[in-house]
Amino acid sequence: MFDITVLKNLNILYAEDDVEQKEAVEKTLKLLFKNVYTANDGLEAFEIFQKYNIQIVLLDYVMPNLDGYEVATKLRTLKPKIPLIIASAHNEKEKLLNSIQVQVIQYIEKPITQEKLLNVLGLAYLKLEQHNLLNIELNDAVVYSYLDNKLLFQDEEIKLSKQEVALVELLLGYKGQLVSKEVIEQEIFKESIESNTFRNIIYRLRKKIGENNLLTVQDVGYLIP
Repeated sequence: MFDITVLKNLNILYAEDDVEQKEAVEKTLKLLFKNVYTANDGLEAFEIFQKYNIQIVLLDYVMPNLDGYEVATKLRTLKPKIPLIIASAHNEKEKLLNSIQVQVIQYIEKPITQEKLLNVLGLAYLKLEQHNLLNIELNDAVVYSYLDNKLLFQDEEIKLSKQEVALVELLLGYKGQLVSKEVIEQEIFKESIESNTFRNIIYRLRKKIGENNLLTVQDVGYLIP
């Protein structure tokens, strides 16, 4: 059994349209993960995945709008190596073959017991390690570690505040894309803040991660390239 505490700094997306099943599994996931994002159908799951920085995905196969296979196919185009898990009430050959096609780490039969869940999450964590998805290189010298929420410069830790950790992870979730001041305020501060305060936060973080690793597009937003 792997050390489940390593999941505490990670985010998971769980999509399930059966309310009773979803509530039961979500309750366990919230004890294990930093953030648990839930969806009632496949389209909502895909939209959430595009919005947040997610490390592991658990999908029900049969869902409205987009089924688990369709969602998994879309997610693979965005993050080819992310650990995907598909659950279904039936072990049908077509579903199994489709799941193999999108390279799920495991196809599990419902109901999802705690034992099944912990086993498959252990496999998911191993995949994250194997594909080096717990460390994000900002450049040759600077690395952000999701495992312990640390920024490393040439293997030496650079202290980050809680706000700075949240900001780094938000921008990494949209890596290569602009994130507006309004989105940052909403996701991190839950309210609008004074311009000087906001600029100071950006300035302090840029000094820590490097000028070229946090770019500003005036009057548009910020990004980690």
